[in-house]
Amino acid sequence: MFESYKLKEWMNWRLVRAHLCTTAVAVSLNASWRTPRGAFTHGGVQYGLAVTAAMIGVALPLSLLQLAVGQLSQQDPVGVWRAVPFFKGVGYLRLLISFLSAVYSMIFLSLTTSYFLFTISNSLPFWGCIDLVLNEDEYVSSLNASACLKETFMAPVSEKPEYYLAVALIVLVLWIIFPFIFYNPVKLMKRILYVLGPAVIILAVVTVSCVGNKGNLAYFIQASDWRNFVEPGIWHSALIQALLTTQIAGGYLISAGDAVYVNTNVQWTALAFVGANIISTWVGLLFWYAISGADKDTGVFAVLIEAYKVGEEPATDLSWPLIMFLILILSGFISMLSLLFPIYDRFRRIGGLRWRLVSVAGSLVGAGVSLGVLALRMDAITVLDDYVLPMLVSFATLLEILAFVFLYGWKALVEDVEFLTGNELAKCWVLGWCAAPGIIAPFTLWWVTMFYVHGVNWTEAPWAALGVLLAGVLATVVFLIFAGVAVARQVQYDVIAKLKSSFKPSRHWGPRDPITHYYWLARREEIERGNLTSTRKG
Repeated sequence: MFESYKLKEWMNWRLVRAHLCTTAVAVSLNASWRTPRGAFTHGGVQYGLAVTAAMIGVALPLSLLQLAVGQLSQQDPVGVWRAVPFFKGVGYLRLLISFLSAVYSMIFLSLTTSYFLFTISNSLPFWGCIDLVLNEDEYVSSLNASACLKETFMAPVSEKPEYYLAVALIVLVLWIIFPFIFYNPVKLMKRILYVLGPAVIILAVVTVSCVGNKGNLAYFIQASDWRNFVEPGIWHSALIQALLTTQIAGGYLISAGDAVYVNTNVQWTALAFVGANIISTWVGLLFWYAISGADKDTGVFAVLIEAYKVGEEPATDLSWPLIMFLILILSGFISMLSLLFPIYDRFRRIGGLRWRLVSVAGSLVGAGVSLGVLALRMDAITVLDDYVLPMLVSFATLLEILAFVFLYGWKALVEDVEFLTGNELAKCWVLGWCAAPGIIAPFTLWWVTMFYVHGVNWTEAPWAALGVLLAGVLATVVFLIFAGVAVARQVQYDVIAKLKSSFKPSRHWGPRDPITHYYWLARREEIERGNLTSTRKG
């Protein structure tokens, strides 16, 4: 029997606390919302295999890269670009990706909360989705789950403003809450994650044990879905999903390297983080396939609709859809914490004593953008989630790999990782860094090409095509603006010298702690002089 002081000592163990956060982040909306929706579109086991391959081949080495540069420099996604100042715009693209992801995640969270509250007060199906005709025989007709959503919460604002206002109020309240959660940005966030992660897992296990149907898992493997492997959609979607699920896309791992994982081994942390997300991906897929039937929605609100369908079954107790909505709500909170953390971390570093006021202002901007996207209804959310965000993620990831692996140098990266861990870095990590752009670039080009050739219906408003184009233009403009600023800030006197200097690490690059910085520089100098054997001779 454990004594109380021993239990307290065990709970304060740094690895336990760090990987409680890993567990929580692994059950965010990426596992409970985006991945199941992708599987409904491309096939269950097929999409799971594609995402797993993308996590191992691309996300795993990039997780080590981001954790290493974050832990070494103790900086946010923008601050790490002291390593290659010309590419500082990539850091701001990471924050932009986090912000846009937070915008649609907030809409998902608020809409799910609305479903939860409406179910408590109105039961299922919603009264707004029922036609009641009274004559000789009573006749009741209810809309299906997808049509119900379009007739209520996603109905045009001008026709049914009450539904928009209900969701908008929740959006405003939640955006106002998060600056207070990040008042102490690391400590409170970690404590919340300690609770929410296990809560989601427990609720999911109980729900699938009581409501899940093994017979539904037959739809998890459909022979006709194997042909999707010859299409670019499944591969590009899997790549983007892997980068989002492992938090590479928004820069969370960089900030977490200085906060959540500051005292951990970056190699083992990368393996644990990606491994946890692979497990959560498959568990999430099995969960949603077990509770849903053959006819699955593939729209942006697919899992919410599937949860609603469960509540429509006459034999199903109302508590089960409520629990499923609650799982999505908790996952949504986890997603918002992981997405907003790098943004508020940046505010904290540049805002001085008034950074909390900057955070409040940022939340008000986020609320305004969320309400604007919500007012444009489902089409705008779909364009943002399916087209704009994937293009930004591909662009930023390719530039990040180019800068760190080929300009800062893979040898320097290896030395940095070995400085952090004290152990030799296996060659497979370096091969993963070098191979990643050769995987991302061709699949992105294939996806964009086939989308414009076959995926656009030019007889309708080309919002999706315009979204892909504008995302590429926006990413390029942001990158070039901050590249120009970085060049202008160099201390050299002529433009050519400034440009060359912007591709080299600044004198502020490296560990922030003076003593650690001294030993880091000394180790590098010893390697350059040949007094200390480098584990990589090239």
